[in-house]
Amino acid sequence: MNQQKQTLGYFSQNAADWQRAASTTNFSVIDNRHNAVLEVMKAYTHAGRLLDVGCGTGQLAIEASKKGWHSVGIDYAASMIDICKLNNHKAGTDAEFHCVSFFDFAIKPAGYDVVSAQGFIEYISLVELDTFLGLISKGLKRGGAIALGSRNRLFNLHSLNEFSSLELQLNTVNKLLRESIIMQSSKSQSEAIEGLAGLNYEYSHPDTHPETGIKVETRFQFSPADLIGRLTKHGLRPTRIFPVHFHGLPLSLTKDDKLSPLHAELADLVGKQYINAHAFVPYSSSFVIEAKKD
Repeated sequence: MNQQKQTLGYFSQNAADWQRAASTTNFSVIDNRHNAVLEVMKAYTHAGRLLDVGCGTGQLAIEASKKGWHSVGIDYAASMIDICKLNNHKAGTDAEFHCVSFFDFAIKPAGYDVVSAQGFIEYISLVELDTFLGLISKGLKRGGAIALGSRNRLFNLHSLNEFSSLELQLNTVNKLLRESIIMQSSKSQSEAIEGLAGLNYEYSHPDTHPETGIKVETRFQFSPADLIGRLTKHGLRPTRIFPVHFHGLPLSLTKDDKLSPLHAELADLVGKQYINAHAFVPYSSSFVIEAKKD
């Protein structure tokens, strides 16, 4: 599949760039995602078992290992796993890392308390996503949770760029607006999720997407309501939605030399102090959704 070949090629060649991005002292989207996963992990009074799918350069699995969790990271880019193992050694932790596609990984039935997948589902087909969620449901213990990261389709209303134009062509703007209103007006996470679940939305997805700097033509975006429907189908009950990479400024100005520090400061503030505040989600370019196996 061309999408998979492009994805493997990109990450194999750019592992060092992702290591630098994960190690920056400025705002980091990777760190923001991991903060959301760590919030999910806080619900467990014991150190459990974590599986990090598409683990990148390994920071989440290593952080979990520091907290006493048995953590396993998998990625199918060998250069990423090489960096994972080096980072693991430097940190003095005992996280496990394996170079393998998730679909070839022997996931343990009821073997994990938390499964994280960040920057993963955008690179697999919709059919593969359905297979993935089914396997995750089998791999989670009862009471366990998936922390599923996604590029945020709601943000296309806020970005006012070619992604917004694409939504106009697909006639999806009204659906996205209804979702955003629910996210903004709901007084609690549970109220927001109940309202989104009631929409029962199915979206059309384009075959190719506008350029974002990552050389993969098809990078799927999902809205919270879209993923709620897909998760529920596999017996996974959505419970929280976390904002990732909040944009407090117009997207077109975030790279302005004078304004980019303010953009980073606002994004960092929300990512660290307001990670549980669902009202920020419509203005964030990504989100993480937590769903539990009852």
